[in-house]
Amino acid sequence: MQLLGWGLMSFDARVLPVLIALFVAVASPTWAQGLSPDGRLTVTSAANEAIQRYVAQVSGRFGALAVSQDGSKAVSYVCRSRLWKNCDEPGAEDSNIAIPSGKIARDEALTSCRSQSGAACILVFINDDQQRDFVVQP
Repeated sequence: MQLLGWGLMSFDARVLPVLIALFVAVASPTWAQGLSPDGRLTVTSAANEAIQRYVAQVSGRFGALAVSQDGSKAVSYVCRSRLWKNCDEPGAEDSNIAIPSGKIARDEALTSCRSQSGAACILVFINDDQQRDFVVQP
């Protein structure tokens, strides 16, 4: 049956649930991890292992951790120096310029994550402060 004036074919309403089920089956793997359309971040178990290592390592230090948009890679940067300013910049102790170490670590983590994943990344931690919630893919 054609819709008048549109030249479109109509279809039986019983087909729609089947089409939706097929779409969900195909789309679910891509939505299962990473940044979902509603803003939730789901990470893989491998990325979660890297996140847990970072949390243990950053305690009492300055650093940052970013996750790839697909949720598969977590990249961190932890300052070797425990100074609040200038992170690992040479001669930083004597510098009149003071850049918070967390800001430097943030930029390093985001840049490294972007270069390793080939796409923009999401900041999850600055120092030991969680910036964004995430769930681990079951």
